[in-house]
Amino acid sequence: MSLDYFRYYTEWNHVANRRRYAAPADPWAIVRVDPADVEYYTTTSLEWGLGRVRGGDWDRPTNCEPLSDTTTAKGLRQRFEEGRAWEDTDYYQWAKEQFGEGNDVRGYDDLTRFRDERLTSLDELYESMRRDGYRPNYETTYDDPKEVERIQDLEPLVVVGRSGEIRWNEGYHRLLIAKILGIEEIPVYVVRRHERWQRKRDEISETSASDLSPELEAYTDHPDVQDVIS
Repeated sequence: MSLDYFRYYTEWNHVANRRRYAAPADPWAIVRVDPADVEYYTTTSLEWGLGRVRGGDWDRPTNCEPLSDTTTAKGLRQRFEEGRAWEDTDYYQWAKEQFGEGNDVRGYDDLTRFRDERLTSLDELYESMRRDGYRPNYETTYDDPKEVERIQDLEPLVVVGRSGEIRWNEGYHRLLIAKILGIEEIPVYVVRRHERWQRKRDEISETSASDLSPELEAYTDHPDVQDVIS
C-alpha cells in the first residue's frame, strides 16, 4: 500500500479526532504494552492510517483469533522453546504448503529463500532480543516515524477494543518472540480504537483522579490512558 496514503489518513484521523473527542491521542505516540497481556489478533486494514476511531463489533473475540492457535505461534514455540529444526516446525510446513500452491509467504515466492533469509532473520531476532532485550525500531531504523519507507519498519501495530482490550494487528513475530522470552514491555502504535474506548479516554481526561468512578479507576494503569490521566 502507498505510504503517502497511510500518512495522509493518519493526519486526517488526527484532525477529525481533535474535533470530535475531548482526549484525542497523537497517532504517532508510542504506547507501551506487556506482550503477556495480548491474547488475540485481528486483521485490520492499514489503508486508513493510524489512530482511527470506529464503533462496531470488530473487537469482539468472535471476530478475532487467539494468538496461541496460530501456525506462526506454534512454529515459533517449537523452534525457540523446544529447539526443533525449522523444517520440523508447523510454521515451516505451512510455508512449504503455501509455496506448493503457488502462494507467496511474507513477500517470498521460493521456499529456499524463505528458509535461508526469513527464517535466519527470525533466529537472529530471537538471539538479539534474548541478549539485548527488545530494541525499538525508533532511533534504530528511523528517527522520525513519518519518514519510514515501509510500514514494517514501524513498531508493531495494535487495535484497542471497547473495554481496553489490546489486539495485535501487525508485527506478530516480534510480539511472539517477546512473549517467549518473557519481555515485559514493548512499544506499539495504535491503528484503531473502539469508539466506546475513546469515550472512556474522554471521561478519564475530564475527571480528576480522586473523582473517578470505580469503573474508570480500574483503567488508570492501562497503557493507553497514561497520556490523559490528570
